[in-house]
Amino acid sequence: MHYLPLKIAVCEDDAAQRRSLEHLVEHWAEEKGMKIRLSAYVDCESFLFAWEERMDFDLLLLDIELGAGMDGMDLARRIRGKDERLAIVFITGLPEYMSQGYDVRALHFLVKPVEEGRLREVLDRALEKTEKKEDFLLLESGAETEVIPVSSILYVEAFSHICDVYVLENGKAVSREVRMALKEIQEKLPASDFCRCHRSYLVHLAYVRKICKNQVLLEHADALPVSRGKEKELYGAFLAYHKSGDAG
Repeated sequence: MHYLPLKIAVCEDDAAQRRSLEHLVEHWAEEKGMKIRLSAYVDCESFLFAWEERMDFDLLLLDIELGAGMDGMDLARRIRGKDERLAIVFITGLPEYMSQGYDVRALHFLVKPVEEGRLREVLDRALEKTEKKEDFLLLESGAETEVIPVSSILYVEAFSHICDVYVLENGKAVSREVRMALKEIQEKLPASDFCRCHRSYLVHLAYVRKICKNQVLLEHADALPVSRGKEKELYGAFLAYHKSGDAG
C-alpha cells in the first residue's frame, strides 16, 4: 500500500506529445485513486540536474530522440551508473532502439503514438515494481520487533534515549515507543524526505501542510514546534522536496 505519491517524470521535447503523456498519466492515477507527483522536462540535461539533486523519482517516461545535446539512451546510461531503482520507460518512434534498452535495463518500450491501453499496462507494472521496493524501518521495543513502511512515518518525537515514532494507520497518527536516540533513527531514514525541525522532532516532509513562524502543520497530526535555528533548514528542505521540473 502506497502512503506517498508516486514520483513520475516525463522527459519529452515535443510539447504536444508531452502534454498528451501528462494527461494520460493523470487519468491513470485518477482512476487508481492514488496521488502522484508529476514533473515534466524538455531535455535530458534539465531532468539530470533535478535527478542528481534528489534521486527520488520512481518512474521516468523518456523520449529517446530528443533535440540537440544528450539523447535519452545517454541519459539512461548516466542514471544506471548511480541508480538501479528508477524504472525507465523509453518512448520512441524508432523500434530499432529496443535492443539497446537491455543495456540500461529499461522497464519497457512504447512506440509513438503512445496508446493509452499500453501506457496503462506499463504504469501498472511500474507501480507494482515500486511497491516491492518499499523501504522499511525496523523498530525494536522491549521483546517486540516491528517492521513499518518508511512512507507511513509522520514524525518522530524524542525523549532522551526513547522516541515515539508516529505512523499513519487508518488516517490517524498512532505512536510506537522505541528505545533509540533521535539521531539513530534519523540516520536510518532517507535524508531527502525527513528534516530535523527541532532538537526533539524529526518530520516527514511529505506530510507537511504549512510552515508557520515557529511551528509546522501536518496532515493527519498536530502541529510540531520549529526551533528558530532550524527555520531556514526546514524551508530549504521543504522546497527541495516539492521542487518540480519546468516543462517550459
